[in-house]
Amino acid sequence: MINISAEQGIYGTPVEIRVAASVTQLPIVRGLAETLVLLSDFTLDEVADIRLAVDEVCSTLIAVAVPDSSLLCRFTIGETELLVHVSGAAATEGLPDQRSFGWHVLRTLTDSVEAAQHPFDATASGYPTTVEFRRVRGKA
Repeated sequence: MINISAEQGIYGTPVEIRVAASVTQLPIVRGLAETLVLLSDFTLDEVADIRLAVDEVCSTLIAVAVPDSSLLCRFTIGETELLVHVSGAAATEGLPDQRSFGWHVLRTLTDSVEAAQHPFDATASGYPTTVEFRRVRGKA
């Protein structure tokens, strides 16, 4: 459990949440992302962009997830940027389609976005897949 106080700040301390790989959990992850970036002096436009990017990443991984699996979302806020790392187990081999409209949206809303997939993991009953994006604060 991570306690965040105004005196300590939240810079550099990763905040993680594990949720079921289900669209019903998207509001929880979006809400956490929104709260963290609001507390970190991102503008309202940046907050909206980050919420949309988090939603797109999670939705993409949920669509390919092993049934009854979970997503691990980690948010790390630095002095000038946010790093979001989302991982889950994909039921089939292959990275998200980086030519899709959703991926185009991610590239537009973020400063960088990358996806990676590892070989089949019997423990996870799938292919460990991660998507990570970075958003710089105050960048026009």
